[in-house]
Amino acid sequence: MSTTLTSGAIKVLYDDNKDSPLYRDPIVQIINIKPVAVAGGTRYRVILSDGAHFMQAMLAASHTGIVEDQSLKRNSIICLKESVCNILQNRKILIVLNIEVVVSDVDAKIGAPVTLEGNATASKPAEVAQTPTPSKPASSFAPSSGANMQLEASLTSIKNLNPYQSRWTIKARITQKSPIKTWHNARGDGKLFSVNFLDQSGEIKATAFNDQVDRLYNMLEEGKVYYISKARVTMAKKQFSTLNNEYELGLENGTEVEACGVESSIPQMIYDFVKIADIGKREKGDNVDIIGVLQGDQGISEIIAKASGKPMKKRELTFVDDSSMSIRLTLWDDAADAFDAPSGAVVAFKGARVGDFNGRTLSLGASGSLKVNPDTPESQRLQKWYAEKGESSSFETYSSEMGSMGGESVVAPKLTLQQVKEDNLGMHGKPDYFSFRGTVAFIKTENPAYPGCPTCKKKVLMEENGWRCEKCQKTYPTPDYKYILTCSVQDSTSQIFLNGFDDIGLILLNMDANRLIALKDSDLAASNLVFNKALYKTYNFKVRAKEEVYNDTSRIKFQALEAKPIDFIKESKEMVESIEKLLA
Repeated sequence: MSTTLTSGAIKVLYDDNKDSPLYRDPIVQIINIKPVAVAGGTRYRVILSDGAHFMQAMLAASHTGIVEDQSLKRNSIICLKESVCNILQNRKILIVLNIEVVVSDVDAKIGAPVTLEGNATASKPAEVAQTPTPSKPASSFAPSSGANMQLEASLTSIKNLNPYQSRWTIKARITQKSPIKTWHNARGDGKLFSVNFLDQSGEIKATAFNDQVDRLYNMLEEGKVYYISKARVTMAKKQFSTLNNEYELGLENGTEVEACGVESSIPQMIYDFVKIADIGKREKGDNVDIIGVLQGDQGISEIIAKASGKPMKKRELTFVDDSSMSIRLTLWDDAADAFDAPSGAVVAFKGARVGDFNGRTLSLGASGSLKVNPDTPESQRLQKWYAEKGESSSFETYSSEMGSMGGESVVAPKLTLQQVKEDNLGMHGKPDYFSFRGTVAFIKTENPAYPGCPTCKKKVLMEENGWRCEKCQKTYPTPDYKYILTCSVQDSTSQIFLNGFDDIGLILLNMDANRLIALKDSDLAASNLVFNKALYKTYNFKVRAKEEVYNDTSRIKFQALEAKPIDFIKESKEMVESIEKLLA
């Protein structure tokens, strides 16, 4: 790939001129990088140059890692694969979504670029601001056909929404609308409801609180299509959402909602169905879409919720499909009351949550949805199969012995470190397990290993005639050192301190503890080099989080159970498969 900067590219990007041939894959230089503290971590603001002009830009969160591992730095040359131009605080800024680093190490700035600031209003990236606004915030509005044409011309797809955009409008269908939830606590009373929006590119959850519940609840109807603008884009709270989107929307006082009318171009629903037999391969807490034939309905029962002490209604259903497996699925409260389908009906579920009670179960929360006898090819196929074969077939059921079909005895859902902290993992009276991809930023060099017994691995004490193991009641001439590392590991959202024993130390330092301790005793500089070489490498970690009390202070201890180097080929294939499923 050429390393010559694309002359004129910055002007094209600044003007958001997508018709220009310079807009596609321009080669530019990063002439400055500055960290910016945001909720959940750090982002990086950069200045891009084509040698003649420069402009401000913000790197997406996915690029934080390559800045912090120095793959991307000041004066690096990049190919700009995907970006969005927006106005923030009356200044144009380019949101960099995808790049390719062409040359990482460049000695100096190329050319003498000058700013393009001063005419940020010359070509606004979106015309949403010109949309007629309602006379009162509490009402929707019906603009003229000309205004509708303006809206259509300036639409943003759901998949391209991000917190750095100031002006956007989406056109989306409501596929799920929750009941209004209320709460009462020491800080006061409140209420909320949420909806799931869908367009051709993807889905996103939106939540309204308090006054906005009064304004929007009756206005937004499930199944209808709306124009939405001026909502707040934030990081998604995954524990409350079943959608595959890292962002969600906050519906605020200034949020504009306009009914779109009949709109056939927006799908009714998008499913990614999983066979019942494959749910055993999913981890606890995963969200899945399934479609199955109703085989059993135990009716409504009532339990007392542990968290609130309030009664809850539940309905347990049994579903089967042509994978020869059955599974139990639980509906709660309003969904349990409203469910009315005969045995043999085909039911599709969106966003059912996987549980591990007695092997594998499913539960449909408030953010999930169901459809009885949906008009889909899969529904018709299952109806035909059940009528011809399924009704007389026998089915296997999940049991506790089958709970670890995926291969691991401990279910550790993939989370970001921000999610780990927000969910207070380890603080619920029992250990919690999770996995994440993280980069080692620091390893404590003091006392990285302990002298262990060659037989039982317990710590030994040095005496006059050797190293004494109290458990084995033996004395050894030399100990067998074992790692007990403390390291700082981070992802794009946060950071934690991990403790790791000998198996983890061997992977991170690529040297056994006996050799390292001998090296520290003979050549401290050489041993420090071993630690330095271990930094800024990325692994897939499996971790146990457990609350500990030390000096009357409660804290969470994170213990690394596994650290696996990244298999880029395997994970790239898995990513491609996931993308293909989404596009199918």
